[in-house]
Amino acid sequence: MRAKVLVVPVYQKHWLYHAWSESTAEDAAAEHPTNWTDGKSLQEKAYLFGKELSYKVNVAAARQWRSIQAAEEGTFKNTLYRLAQWVLSREDPRETFLKSLPLQAHSLEIIHPCALKERLVRRRLRRMALAQEHYHNRRILGWALATLPQLPLVITPLPNVTLYFTAYKMVSHYQALQGCRMLRSAFQRYDQEEQETRQGCCHNNAAERSRSACSGGRGGGRSAGGFLRGLTRLLPLCRRHVAAAGCRGGSNMTDNDRTGPSGCSSSSSPTSIISSSHHAYNGVPPSSSWLSSSSTSAMPPFPEFRCSKALDKVVQPLERWQTPLSDIDAARIEQLFRPKPKLKAAASIKWGSRHARNEGIGGEESEQGESQDVGAGKLAELVTRLRTQVLERQKHELQRPRPQ
Repeated sequence: MRAKVLVVPVYQKHWLYHAWSESTAEDAAAEHPTNWTDGKSLQEKAYLFGKELSYKVNVAAARQWRSIQAAEEGTFKNTLYRLAQWVLSREDPRETFLKSLPLQAHSLEIIHPCALKERLVRRRLRRMALAQEHYHNRRILGWALATLPQLPLVITPLPNVTLYFTAYKMVSHYQALQGCRMLRSAFQRYDQEEQETRQGCCHNNAAERSRSACSGGRGGGRSAGGFLRGLTRLLPLCRRHVAAAGCRGGSNMTDNDRTGPSGCSSSSSPTSIISSSHHAYNGVPPSSSWLSSSSTSAMPPFPEFRCSKALDKVVQPLERWQTPLSDIDAARIEQLFRPKPKLKAAASIKWGSRHARNEGIGGEESEQGESQDVGAGKLAELVTRLRTQVLERQKHELQRPRPQ
């Protein structure tokens, strides 16, 4: 699964982050869990059981949401739907972004306007993830304490609207917390690889200096050493220029041309796998953690930054300091980053048809799978929400009485 993050300046220093995922046929097949009895060990059976249970809960929740969404006007379900829409409209767009980050992504592509420097985008994303992690930790504890006294209401026939609301807020903050940790782990991997690159360059420079000293004189050894030292100094610059190749290509860049800071594609190469096995990630030995697991998605994705000239032309970041982003421009951004139609896997269709007789949810599963890759489809709604919140906050600050 490939995760993409779109950075859109909305008004002044307020940016909107929007995430979506692009799945392949293999990813679509992996989304549908197999039966938990197929596991070989007890740990694998427990993992498959949890995955299957989570999938069924998501399918049931999607079915329930469609039922209240299609309810007639004036009914109780329609009232619940309008209440849910109001709750979602008051949600922080940063929380929505963190919840939408796929935790099982193997690559992370961050698209930003060319007028914004990559270093600035990386720093703001890093600081936002760190600040939101502390915020959601406190919120989870608060909403959990608010949910516990309402648990006896489950056995009563009265509608448990307040219990559902507090439980939803607790789960929402937990999902946002997982997105913060995923983003922080991705940047930690970025820092580690950058540090290894610098250390490798320093070791090469020291080796070349020792060789030139041992050669004794101004012969060919010094000239070769100077050439190699200059080449090693230019290596980090070449890596950064390859990473910023999307700035020259714009948004019309193909997936085969998008490369990371190392000059490689998003898929793992044999060289990167061998080098990562010699260096522990965050002090964890290679025999444990993600190397010992059978899933390659346990390793955090490597963030790849790409600037888009088309996005820069629509957003115009310098103009956003004077006027907020309009809904028309948000709709144009949606058209630019509309995702490709999702591939259907034969394994997922087989899983749905096999369980359709017992569960009665074969059609629901395919609908849920098709609705996952939404791309920038909800961008206009998020832009309107963030713009409204910022303008209301500024209005309240202007109306606040100032001390004499």
